[in-house]
Amino acid sequence: MRVFVTGGTGHSGSFIIPELIAAGHEVTGLARSDTAAAALTALGATVRRGGLEDLDELKEAAADSDGVVHVAHRQDLLPTGGMSAVAAAELPIMHAYGEALAGTGKPLVVAGSIGSPGNLGRPIVEQDPALPSGDEHMGTLRARNAVERAVIDLAERGVRSSVVRIANIVHDTTDSAGFLPLLIALAKEKGFAGHPGDGANLWNAVHVRDLASLFRLALEKGPAGSYWHAVEDGGVSFREIAEAIGSRLDLPVVSIPADELMTPGYFGFLANIATQSYPASNLITRRTLGWEPNQPGLLADLDNGHYFPDVTAPVRDDVATLEDFVRGGEGALAMVDENAVWREAESLPWGGEWRGPDGFSRLTREIDVLAELTARGHEIVRAGDVVELRLDAVFTSRKSGRQLPMTVVEHYRVHDGKIYGADAFYKDTQAVNDLVKNG
Repeated sequence: MRVFVTGGTGHSGSFIIPELIAAGHEVTGLARSDTAAAALTALGATVRRGGLEDLDELKEAAADSDGVVHVAHRQDLLPTGGMSAVAAAELPIMHAYGEALAGTGKPLVVAGSIGSPGNLGRPIVEQDPALPSGDEHMGTLRARNAVERAVIDLAERGVRSSVVRIANIVHDTTDSAGFLPLLIALAKEKGFAGHPGDGANLWNAVHVRDLASLFRLALEKGPAGSYWHAVEDGGVSFREIAEAIGSRLDLPVVSIPADELMTPGYFGFLANIATQSYPASNLITRRTLGWEPNQPGLLADLDNGHYFPDVTAPVRDDVATLEDFVRGGEGALAMVDENAVWREAESLPWGGEWRGPDGFSRLTREIDVLAELTARGHEIVRAGDVVELRLDAVFTSRKSGRQLPMTVVEHYRVHDGKIYGADAFYKDTQAVNDLVKNG
């Protein structure tokens, strides 16, 4: 599928693009600047220059694609116009997508908020619609509900539209600007980790890699007019979050009285959000799409230390670990964790998932049967929460001896001396397929 993605260089988008490419999709990303274009290219996407205010460009890009993933917003409008201005700028974008995709049955998947149905006094489920928004909601998060409702309404115009409601906290090792870093910074500033009242109010979370897989599944097979819940089922109490932060920072955990003076005095602009409860179920999402979150949960991610770099003991250099693995030798396979997962594009003859040390061995043998892979050079660098191996490779057909130079990028999951798998990205999977199938 040819997929057009907006917001591809953001926290979520920079994981959604590799997820789509690993599944065999061709991705084109929207880039306003040279910096964004370079980042998209590094992720393996084709670059389309433009901005969110260029509706004709967005309409043309959507029409040229087999599906659209929209996770961008006009963040530049927040300081002056707040969420109302962001929503007002985003609504015409949804209408432009609707004009381009009407009657085609093509998918449009848009980022939403888990709080859009409001406080129902029970866990939110996927059938709960986003609440209407009006003038009285100007400046609040609810103002953006108009965007979600517009997306869902496009189903009546023959668009396979859906909204992925994203958890309060999207966590992983690259999270530097979400709610969690803000709560950690507050605890450091105040000298204690606070929670509102008894802290029993529930927040929800999702690991960014699980979020990326849900966007892919919604794009590939989500029915029209659907909401999907990108949350770890249920929720985590605010008190547990505060206790985890306090434990890592060696700070006391304190209850903040839930009144109009004390709560804003600690939480500042987060006060209104911090006191809310957002219980939510993901049952329908899992049953309908087959989504199975398998990354570390919120409390496990808080416990592993990467949110607290200044209080964590240094670990073994992951780049050096991968260098040792790439050099090979008798001990290389021993570095691979039993649960490691190697992902190759489904469109390749060796495509799919390969698990553990044995899976890695079988994958390399499968490739070697069809083509000899020679590395003329390589570069290994840290890239967010992965270690990137960039191979200057040559594939030689076993059938004809024809050679195909190819850049292969592999994103390795490495931690404390162990290899936990990798996702491989080829510059041109079709050319590789042609070589190994036709010689």
